[in-house]
Order: sequence, then C-alpha cells, then structure tokens
Amino acid sequence: MSQGESNVWLKPGLLLVGTVIGAVVVVFALNGVLAYLGMDAVGPEGPQAEAPATPQANASGNGESAVSAGEGGVRKLPGTWPGEKWYSEDLREQEFDYKDPTAGEEVQFQPKQMNNSTLPDNEHRAELIREGRRLFANTSNEMPENVGNDLSCANCHGGGALPTTTGMVGQDIDMIPLVGTAAGYPEWTGRTQRMRDMRQRIMGCFLRSMNSPGSEEGVPEYDSREMQAMESYMVWLNKGTPSQRTPYWRHIEKPEGDEKVPVSEVNPVRGAELYLENCASCHGADGQGIEGQYPPLWGEGSYNDGAGMGRMYTSAGFIREAMPYGAGHTFSNWEDVQDVAGFMNAHKRPHLPRQPKDWAAAGAPDEGIYYNRTQQRLGYEMNPMTKKLMLAGMPIDDTEVTEEMIPEDTSRYDQPLRNESVDGSWQTTWIRTYEDVGNETATNETATNETATNETATNQSAITAQGAVTSAMEADGDARTAD
Repeated sequence: MSQGESNVWLKPGLLLVGTVIGAVVVVFALNGVLAYLGMDAVGPEGPQAEAPATPQANASGNGESAVSAGEGGVRKLPGTWPGEKWYSEDLREQEFDYKDPTAGEEVQFQPKQMNNSTLPDNEHRAELIREGRRLFANTSNEMPENVGNDLSCANCHGGGALPTTTGMVGQDIDMIPLVGTAAGYPEWTGRTQRMRDMRQRIMGCFLRSMNSPGSEEGVPEYDSREMQAMESYMVWLNKGTPSQRTPYWRHIEKPEGDEKVPVSEVNPVRGAELYLENCASCHGADGQGIEGQYPPLWGEGSYNDGAGMGRMYTSAGFIREAMPYGAGHTFSNWEDVQDVAGFMNAHKRPHLPRQPKDWAAAGAPDEGIYYNRTQQRLGYEMNPMTKKLMLAGMPIDDTEVTEEMIPEDTSRYDQPLRNESVDGSWQTTWIRTYEDVGNETATNETATNETATNETATNQSAITAQGAVTSAMEADGDARTAD
C-alpha cells in the first residue's frame, strides 16, 4: 500500500478510536453523577430484571446464601429472619438434674469477672455498670425510697452482698441467673397484655417483688439513673452469649402434665411439715428469715400478692431448682415442692393495688391463687391454700409454726374442701402497706364479701399517694408502665 493510501485510512481510524474513548469517558462520568444523586446506573451493568428469590435462599439459617452476591454484585438480605431459639435445650430435659453448670458440650455456664478487660473503655459506661451491680446486689439498702420490703434482687438471682450467696449477682447457677436474659427483650407479657422492654421489666420487679407501693417514692422513674444502671448491668451480663439464643438456664421450669398437681388438691398442711424439715432453719418457723442473710417468705417484709413468686407453680419450680440454697433438687418429687409452695403462699402478704387488673382479658391462671377471679373460678371465696391452713387451725400470719400445730393426719387436705365453712374472704391475706387508698375499697378490718367483688377492686383499688406508682399502675400506654 502506498504512503498516500495509508494516510487515507489512518484518519478515519483515529476518529473512530477517539469516539469510542470519548463515549466511555462520558458513561463513567454520567454514572458518577447518578451515583452521587442516589439514582440507578446506566450501561450494560445497569438495573436488570430481578430474579425471584428462592425459598432456599430466604429460609437459609446460616445467613451465607441468604446474603450472597446477586446480579451485578448486589447482596440480598434474607426474606425471613430467625426467631429466638433455645441452645442446649436438651439440658432442660434432665428432670431434677437439668441445671448442671458443667453439663453439655455446646454451652457451659461460665461466670464473668468484672475488671478492666470486661468493662467498656468509656469510664462513664463502666461506672454505670458497676453501679447497676451494686443496686442488684443490695437493693433494699441502696434504694430504700423505692423498696417497700426487706428484699433485694440477689434474693432470687443470687450473688451480691448477702454472705449466704456466692459469686457476682445474677451469675449464680443455683438461683435464677440473669446471664443471657437481655437478648430476650422486648418481650410480650400476658399479665398486662403489652410488650415490655428491659427497663419496664425491672420496674415490674420493683412494683411486685420489691413491693414499691409500700415505699416512700414508689417505682423508680423509667429514665432515672438507677434504671439506666440496672439495665446497663444486665446488658453487660449478656455480652458473649449468642444473639437471639435463649440459654438453657433461663426461665423457671414448672411442673407439667402428670407432674402438675391440680391447685385444689395441693396440700399446704403437709407442706408445713416439709417446710419445717427443709426450710425453717434459714427462713424461720415464722417465715421471716434472718436479717442480712435469708429473706422473709411472707408478711410485710416479703413480696406482694401480684409478684410472680406468689403463683404456686412458679414458686414450686424455684423451690425445686434452688432450695435449700446450695442444695437444689433436694426435694424428691414435684408433689413435695408444690405442697411447700402452697404452704408458703397461703400466708398474708402485702396487697398490690393494681393486682385485679392483671390478665384483664384471659383471667389469672390457676396457679394465681391470690387472685379473686382464680378463686371464684375454682369455687373458693378465698385463697384455697389459706382456707386449708385455717381449717387445720394453723396461722396464716407471721406467727411461728410448730410441729404441735400440724394435724397428725394431713391426708384430709389433699381434697378440695370447697364446701367447708371458714370465716374469711378474698382480702383475708391482704396486708396494706400504703396509704390514701379510696374509701370504697375494703381494708383488712372491714373486708366483706360484698366489697370484695372483682369489679369493685378493679375500679377502686388505685393508689393515689405516690405518683411514680400511679404511673406504673394506670398509664396503659405509657413507656413507664411495667409488669
């Protein structure tokens, strides 16, 4: 080819190459502008018709295929998310030996130490956690204005300042550990028919187990320093446990199926015998415990009649797993612990004003023996355990129980005894530890069946003296409402 012919073809070729390069530059520039504006890209790698997600990808449990790269390098989120599951669930199926701190290959209970390596680097957060630990460990002394009895969180959750408990509060495997519980919130509570977060759950413990209506200021405020500290401590305890996985030691295992004795057949009189043999050495024959060591189980210094421990199967599960302290599972069978729980919850204790409003839709469960609607449904005019003790001539207050008081033949009290006559009503077990209650609500001295109806109690047993307690009891949608 001659020199002239070569020049003829060179110019168009260079023009074509320049055009292509220019187009590429324009496309890249345009994509940059569109990306900055948050719009879709253009060109061959732009938006394409999205392929329908496969069930396998959406249901993936390991998260790998569910978020694998799709067309164009886009990572797809799963269509469904896994809910909360138990881990080491098989450890809950070992009957009286299931709560073993060294059992299981998948998960073992490992108490956490509180030191610089486990606390946050931020000193303000670290101090909040340390403060929360102090409050959990010795609640009645640290927060006397909010606690209306002689209890502390450590009495149920272990550890703390008591010389008779071991380890850091909330980490005693022989009690009710708090490790891992923070992952379960927010949670639904059927008792007040609402979702609750962790602070509301703690406030509920003050309202019920700590009997805050009998205190000077009532339930601590939702946004108080104390609530922040206690929440922070529970979150810190949760660090290191699998997300959305419930540890095997969480929740009290209650009797089920054939293990569950019908409420009307529980024998609190026989339970008194078992109590004197196994429990009185720590909690006293009068149930008032030993100050600074063992908590009172009934009377003014104990939990009120709206607390979870006042439900018979719940308290039976706790007795089975944790009592006597350090020697859990001492009782030989479920019948024994239910009889002891029946005896413990046959006694007088502080009355929670909002208690009749619990389970407003479904009604209190059969184990809720302090609830009027449960008593009526079971055919009783009062707590059925209280009635049986009264029929046996045994005290239901803080009078010391002796072996001589217990009838020689306790088998009679295996029966419902609904039709037996005894002088009492729904309020027979009430202890009023608060003031300024509406005049139309019966007191201990004036309680009658006519004033003890559920409707009257529901509408009129509202406390007015303590604003914080009022908020916790009445504000149905308020963030400070607790269960």
